[in-house]
Amino acid sequence: MLFAPQAPRPLRPDAAGDRALYRRWATARAAWRLLVDKPPRPGPALALLLVVDLRTTRADGRGPADPADVRRSLDAVVTQTSGDWTLSVTVVGGSDAAMDEAVTGALGQAPTGRVRMHTLPESTDPADAYAAALEESGSPAIVFLDPGDELEPDAVARLSAALVDADVAYGDEDRAAPDGAWSTPVLKPDWSPELLLSWRYLGRPVALRVGPVVAAGGVRTVPGGDWEHDLLLRVTERTTRVAHVPDVLCHRWNAPRPTGPAAVADALARRGETASVAPGPLPCTWTIRRSLPAGAARVSVSAVVPFKDSTTLLRACGESLGAAAAGGPRFPAVDLELVLVDNGSSEPETATLLDVLTARLGPEHRVVVRRDDRPFNWAALNNAAAAEARGDVLLFVNDDVEQGTDGWLQLLVAQALRDDVGAVGPRLVYPDGHLQHAGVVLGLAGAAGHVLAGLEQGRPGYLGMAVLTRDVSAVTGACMATRRQVFEQLGGFDEALGLDFNDVDYCLRARRRGLRVLVEAGAELVHHESPSRGTSGDAGTAAAFMARWGDAVVAGDPFYNRNLSHVDFSAALDEPGAVLAGAVRSTSGSRVARSVG
Repeated sequence: MLFAPQAPRPLRPDAAGDRALYRRWATARAAWRLLVDKPPRPGPALALLLVVDLRTTRADGRGPADPADVRRSLDAVVTQTSGDWTLSVTVVGGSDAAMDEAVTGALGQAPTGRVRMHTLPESTDPADAYAAALEESGSPAIVFLDPGDELEPDAVARLSAALVDADVAYGDEDRAAPDGAWSTPVLKPDWSPELLLSWRYLGRPVALRVGPVVAAGGVRTVPGGDWEHDLLLRVTERTTRVAHVPDVLCHRWNAPRPTGPAAVADALARRGETASVAPGPLPCTWTIRRSLPAGAARVSVSAVVPFKDSTTLLRACGESLGAAAAGGPRFPAVDLELVLVDNGSSEPETATLLDVLTARLGPEHRVVVRRDDRPFNWAALNNAAAAEARGDVLLFVNDDVEQGTDGWLQLLVAQALRDDVGAVGPRLVYPDGHLQHAGVVLGLAGAAGHVLAGLEQGRPGYLGMAVLTRDVSAVTGACMATRRQVFEQLGGFDEALGLDFNDVDYCLRARRRGLRVLVEAGAELVHHESPSRGTSGDAGTAAAFMARWGDAVVAGDPFYNRNLSHVDFSAALDEPGAVLAGAVRSTSGSRVARSVG
């Protein structure tokens, strides 16, 4: 809710931070899935492609593949609940007695004719090995495996079923701890094109239809980059039919290989987007900073700031906007129109401050003071001001927002100007550095909530949600950028909602029109969360919002894994319920129970 000061509650350990809880939860969930869930519908046959690199010197710094890892991967394949698979094992770099024994022992269980073995010379690049396996597979869909990727028994069935209506399907994963127990779950969001640029978050397992793979140019080596990331970026440029199976279907015994930025840089160049690429805040992630259009007139931005007195906050906000618009060595200036909406100020200091802001920002920037003494209605105030504003980009800002990282305004505007983006918001932090906003999640602690609100300064949050630019369902109206064209097409904010849920409603209406909503993590601002307005909250408004968007809330936020807790903002797991516990007891001693330690 807007203008609702809240003391952030302490966060619980997130899904990756409580190993004991994850073991209980994973055991219960896997048992329920295998024993209670309906069998997946039949889908295309999958060719599982495993490349075993035996070279002692590898470009990624790793040693030769471990026979124990290969045996784990193969054992998991031959015990799949679905028999609609083939397996291609390609050995690069000669032979090894221990490896031969591991492969022979595992594949002795495989049905006849399902497995093909290949040997390639030591000079073969792994990407070329996967490309050769793809070319001779003959199956309509493929899954890449590395040694140590251990599929859950129903992984083939679940991924194949997801491909009935998709070209790409992926599941969740976790890691093996030193003691062999599963830990560090990666419970992923649904399809997020923006997140895929920053991080190959689809991870393992991923199934792809061969047709779109071939149409995109197939598997290729990427000097200075990750061939798999490159392939996923190219394929998803041709199709948006990407399905997510929100269950842990793969256990990984090895960390993802380190990569360079070439795959991301190539994708941006291919798409005609001007941006820089730098190492990201987490391993194997990238930070993309988009630039404003070059070779044209300066972008015009209208910043709309409703206020009532609170001169200290307003001064900091106005000066921060002026400084951001001026640009600097790394960021170009923008034409700023500062629209100050005075909603009934009475203090003499306010009039003086308005004169000061006008003098400080002008004549380079235009300052407009618009008096509107109607009862406070956030939507109505912003709609009326936007109707008179001149900017191509509208930036709605609360008067209690200030300062920010260098270039924050330019980063928001560059995102807002993209044709497929409807709204974009920054990271917001409290004055003490704790996180206030990094995206709104539907159904979180009510109708909608700020995920990871209260996260300590310097922490990335679960799966980097607090520090990675990504698609979200909504951003807060405390600072939101949108193109004027989009704002007019959507009819502005819904004044019937008054104060609450306008930002979420606007973003959901944009998404309903096929536009994306983003959090730009590189733009950070301080948000005091409007102490001058007091607390809001209206049951009638909440009911009106739920009447409109209740189905979306119940369906679940696509950018927040359904298995994460919705009780609070922690991105944590909840204890398994009684029904799940009963399923676990009925499978005591099974492979499912043992697989999670």
